[in-house]
Amino acid sequence: MSSAPTSLPSGPNTELALSVERAYREVIVLDRLGAIWSVIFAKCLLAQWAIDEFSIPISGLRYIWLLTLTMAVIATGLYLRAHQSKINFLPNQLRVGTAVFVGIVVSLGFILYAHFALKLFSAITASALCCILFGAWSLARAALRNTYPPLVGALIWWVLAGYALISKDNYALLWLGTGMFFAQALPSFAMARQTEKSLRV
Repeated sequence: MSSAPTSLPSGPNTELALSVERAYREVIVLDRLGAIWSVIFAKCLLAQWAIDEFSIPISGLRYIWLLTLTMAVIATGLYLRAHQSKINFLPNQLRVGTAVFVGIVVSLGFILYAHFALKLFSAITASALCCILFGAWSLARAALRNTYPPLVGALIWWVLAGYALISKDNYALLWLGTGMFFAQALPSFAMARQTEKSLRV
């Protein structure tokens, strides 16, 4: 009885090939997940901007943020379960990417605290600073992954930061939402596509 044909190497290299393929697939899943969450945040930010800008009589907190994020968390759990993946927020060995990510998140926290709690600067200044930090994260991703889509995203983030610095306060959410879609979501989808192609080769 002949065995089924396979593209995996025979012998002791089979387990190594399976591990590499599994790692690639996990990267694809996480890239797609990051892209989807970026689209979700873009939708929430842009919807909230439209509500504030055009005085739409809707509770953004209840019907946009709370409802959307609740459904997104449930969908994320089902998505990871379907792909048999899990997210390690604190890996055993602290890598460069994790350190940069934590630093960016902490910096964003300080900016939001300084704006909302301490009232140290305006909403548009906070938006510009956030765009700069997101651009730094995209640049770090481009360097760590050795790919160009996040580099394009970094340039878009910094262009939006420049526009934010010369805009009024009511455009703060607009620039962040635009950046989340064009500078964060689209490059992440492109990275997932690149990884898929390399896996097929």
